[in-house]
Amino acid sequence: MAPRKATYAGALVHEARQSAPALRHGLRLLFLTLAACRPPAVPELTFRLGYPELPSTLLIYVAQDAQLFEAEHLRLEGTVYPTGRQALNAAMAGELDAAVPYSTPVVLAAMHGEDVVVLTTLHRADGLTGLAIHPATGIRTAADLRGRRIGVTPGTSSQLALDVVLAEGGLEASEIQQVPGQPKELVAALDRGTLDAASLWVPNLLLATGAGPGKARLLTAEVYTEMSMVAGQRAHLDTKRTEATRFLRALLRAQSLIHQRPELVPATLRGRFPELGESDLATILAHSRFELGLSNLLLSSLRQEAAWLEQRGEPRDQRVRLRNVVSPALLEELAPGSVTLLNIPERPLR
Repeated sequence: MAPRKATYAGALVHEARQSAPALRHGLRLLFLTLAACRPPAVPELTFRLGYPELPSTLLIYVAQDAQLFEAEHLRLEGTVYPTGRQALNAAMAGELDAAVPYSTPVVLAAMHGEDVVVLTTLHRADGLTGLAIHPATGIRTAADLRGRRIGVTPGTSSQLALDVVLAEGGLEASEIQQVPGQPKELVAALDRGTLDAASLWVPNLLLATGAGPGKARLLTAEVYTEMSMVAGQRAHLDTKRTEATRFLRALLRAQSLIHQRPELVPATLRGRFPELGESDLATILAHSRFELGLSNLLLSSLRQEAAWLEQRGEPRDQRVRLRNVVSPALLEELAPGSVTLLNIPERPLR
């Protein structure tokens, strides 16, 4: 019986050896089939964005810190500019895919016939753009600005805020001495006493003003609302639809994140702007809303600024319709509730 057992075991070994190549071939085919069934890797795309280093850029900072762009397979190439207007100029020249300006540069570009488009707002705030008044001037109200040297950054919300303050004081722009400059230059001139006041936005406005000795006084317009937005050249953004979609989706995730964890807002701003004190951060938070959207408030603001610029003598291409500057398609696809525009026909300004 023992020899028969050995013969039987040997036969099994021989059979296994004979079937091994077929087994290996079958496993190889199974592996290749499973590999073919896996979804292809999502290619990483690049999106070039220009923005000023401001608290209003919060949602971009949150998305960067939480790696939400990477989660969307998007490589964000961010470039910091002194002002949103300079960033928008670069985007309109094709040097960037999009920019984050406030509304005034967007309106100026549209009035000059450039095919600028707004994909979404990023924030809106009241009382965070205004005049820093040198403490030695004795200026208390807008009416006291007559004949004074006032620093301003032309073609930006600084210019608009100054004009609104002057209007509230019953003054014309011709009744003051306007001194052009970049925000940091204006703050330095104000400190030296070569300016009586400067029209600034946050954070420079809060850094220049306050309750400490030698600090400038704050004078703001009661009716001015500022908005930052994502904007760029329409034809170029049409070629970057996939990248722009991923970019907006990451920002929407950042918006949801700060709603779930509101402590991220002051923590993010504190990390980016360590020069701001706790009272400054509290002021920013009390006056700001950080969210994506396209609303009639935005459209109304653009139209009012166009009317203001025309009154200042700025030429306007009569073919321009500011409703066409606002492009809701991408945001409506991602977050329909964020788009609340009414379809109201626009008449040319006279």
